[in-house]
Amino acid sequence: MKKIVIVGTGTAGLLAAAFMHKFWDDNVQIKVIYDGRSKNIAVGESTTPLILKTLEILGISKEELIKDIGTTLKLGINFKNWIPGTEYFHGFGEGVDNKSNNFFNDIRTDETSAVFTITNDIFQGGGNYNIATTKLPSNDVNSFSYALHIDTQKFIKVLIKRFEDDIEFVDDIVERVRVNPECNQISHIECRDSGIVDADFFVDASGFNCVLFKHLNPEWVDTSHILPIDRAIPQQIPNITGQIPSHTLAEATDNGWIWQLPVGDRYGTGYLYSSKFTSDEEAREKYNNWLVENHNVELTTDRIIKYRPGYYKNNWIGNCLAVGLSSGFIEPLEATGIMIISKQIYNFVAFNSALNNLNHTKSYLNTMNTALYDEIVRFNALHYCTDRTDSDFWKYMTNNKLQWVKDYQEKCQKEFIDNSVFLNVKDCIWAFDSYIQISHGLGMFDKNSILEYLRIKPNGQQILDYSERIYELEQTRNMYNCENWISHKDVLNQLK
Repeated sequence: MKKIVIVGTGTAGLLAAAFMHKFWDDNVQIKVIYDGRSKNIAVGESTTPLILKTLEILGISKEELIKDIGTTLKLGINFKNWIPGTEYFHGFGEGVDNKSNNFFNDIRTDETSAVFTITNDIFQGGGNYNIATTKLPSNDVNSFSYALHIDTQKFIKVLIKRFEDDIEFVDDIVERVRVNPECNQISHIECRDSGIVDADFFVDASGFNCVLFKHLNPEWVDTSHILPIDRAIPQQIPNITGQIPSHTLAEATDNGWIWQLPVGDRYGTGYLYSSKFTSDEEAREKYNNWLVENHNVELTTDRIIKYRPGYYKNNWIGNCLAVGLSSGFIEPLEATGIMIISKQIYNFVAFNSALNNLNHTKSYLNTMNTALYDEIVRFNALHYCTDRTDSDFWKYMTNNKLQWVKDYQEKCQKEFIDNSVFLNVKDCIWAFDSYIQISHGLGMFDKNSILEYLRIKPNGQQILDYSERIYELEQTRNMYNCENWISHKDVLNQLK
């Protein structure tokens, strides 16, 4: 039996413990050390559809979370005022299954109607939902794609209760980390009450404090020059409307953006900004104005979450794995927090299944983790390609675009999107239509350029014809007729 010590009982630590117990069962002894006096960040309540697979692996039903902790369903994210006075929706995939009719391989439009609809000014999200509403496509939640809005504090309690008989939880404080300099591995840790604690493997899930991992001399990749937002002010407010949105709101401001999502009978909201361009006092004032204007409530919290944007190049060093916030943090624009944790842990147990901790496995997983963060940085940076110059913050974002974003924007304007926008198609987090939705919402496409591009391509007419057939199939499925959708609140009541 191998011993694994995990430091931290936030979402990262508990998901790590749960995955490892599910995978290795009695072959490992898992101890979770946490400081009961510390407060978890608990603001990353929006998720991606991967959360459903995570819950399935752990044996937790969505009905349980809806009933017990007020979880709601999410069809996507509504982006408001990123270009002032406009809004667009990034929804989850509802593509038509036409694998057998794939006529071409050099452009990923075999499951999207976007080529046809954009050139005919009837774009509806391609294969993704494109509607910000308080409804759902059906009362059968297994018939459409969705994610969840979760109260992470309550979710943590669910995880602890589910696994408390199989995992040892110790309320203690790590005071010293002893590292063997010859192999750059943790030999043991020293805790205030428990004394010396050793293990075959350590997991750092201690959040921004990075209690274990920082002692192994990890290399930091700073992304603040690309995405300079480094502050967040969170506040919960009551939902007095009685309606439950089926999406997350991401509303741009003159110096950052505001999130809003429904959980139970409240909203989780927060103001994100960059300390390089906005003082804490100014941010609090602007956030308060938004709360009063949109919800008729005042800002009451003094809490400000500070972080440095970036990630560790390698999140596995020696006999220690950093997960979640301990491995890095990119602003939560696309709600990737729990997704990152799940991928990091799932990949670790899948590729290191014998727990031999081989250097080859370590190198492979570190490469995968870097690619994961790289795509998140690129995709988040794409959202800021607005060409706004109405504040110092937006001038900076417009004048300091990531080179990949510049090249991508040019391709959208002069051609269309093909496989060249993806470094590795199979490992992409977001599907083709996600990139199209963001690009269309930011006004990057020129329909005349697309038509000229298809005219020159040898199979261009085939692509256009096939895209039209996909659009026709989408219409028969009634994907976008919101009038026939079901109230989100009614669906949740049925599931309860």
